Amino acid sequence: MKNLQDIAQQIYQKTGVVTSTKDVEKILSASAATSHFWEIITLSQRPFPVVAEVIELLRQEGLVEVDQNREIKFNSKGMEYLKSLNIAPKKVYTCPHCEGRGINLSQLEYLVRRFDEITVDRPKAISNYDQGFVTTQTVISRIALMAERGDLEGKKLFVLGDDDLVSIAAGLSGMPKEIVVLEIDDRLVNYINDTAKKYNLPIEAMKYDFRDKLPEKYLGYFDTFITDPPETVEALELSVGRGISTLRKEGCAGYFGVTLIEASLEKWNILQQILTSKFKVAITDIIYDFNHYVNWDYLLKTVGKPYDFIQVEPKLNWYRSSMYRIETLKDSKGIENEYKPCELYVDEEAIIYKGEDK
Repeated sequence: MKNLQDIAQQIYQKTGVVTSTKDVEKILSASAATSHFWEIITLSQRPFPVVAEVIELLRQEGLVEVDQNREIKFNSKGMEYLKSLNIAPKKVYTCPHCEGRGINLSQLEYLVRRFDEITVDRPKAISNYDQGFVTTQTVISRIALMAERGDLEGKKLFVLGDDDLVSIAAGLSGMPKEIVVLEIDDRLVNYINDTAKKYNLPIEAMKYDFRDKLPEKYLGYFDTFITDPPETVEALELSVGRGISTLRKEGCAGYFGVTLIEASLEKWNILQQILTSKFKVAITDIIYDFNHYVNWDYLLKTVGKPYDFIQVEPKLNWYRSSMYRIETLKDSKGIENEYKPCELYVDEEAIIYKGEDK
């Protein structure tokens, strides 16, 4: 079997995603800890196409076998290979109560229950807009985090895209004085507005494609924004830049999630340079695996590789992202307020991605 450097180079040539020996090591360690593909993704926290191709290479080299249930298991040859590299199964020590967020929701249990009751008839996630909403625990943890940082109580909140229905949770909390949602999906716009009217929540939702100019009245208007952006570099820059453009002055905050499943550390580095150099904001928090997503119905129909071990229903909420918090400084600035065409969803690192067979 090839050494880790050779594997990394082969995966890079196959996917176009920069891959290190550490990436391969993490995938091997995760694969030794579980036989379920989607849990390997979660444990390794490496881009989907890289994980898929590493596992396929292991199978081609006769180190793992895929059984009739599409479970991925190292055979004796594979176990010897792991031993030769001194790679042990991935261990997890995450707090089971807060799921690693460091947020205690005991004071917000009423909000958890109320949010679930009110949103039971929420629109389903659809592939048209690459939707996939987060768990209730995640939504309320976002509310708690913003409140704890002083970014919610009595503030004007801007939500750019809201299939997670953070606006409704924020409204139910009674903390923000005003909430504006700009969302491309008519179903969500109508649902949020209907819910706000029914429960007398301070929310207004409008249809908006974030490639378009922002309404002038919202430039420099809000105290806080939150968004869950697509993860091409162009989409990350544009959505976060739009959010920053809506903030009033220094000391305002923005929140957004970024995965390691569709965004490599190389992409994180590019994003962080954009944040600190172009937008001139400070990154105050990056909370690992903060956002947990509910499994979406269309997943197996849209994955970018045909391997059989991928075609298995997830056993857990495997898709996760880290929560960024940024804060504006005296010289912070957003993106130019003009139409910006960009690739939203598909690049080499996406679950639906541009590989050599696409």
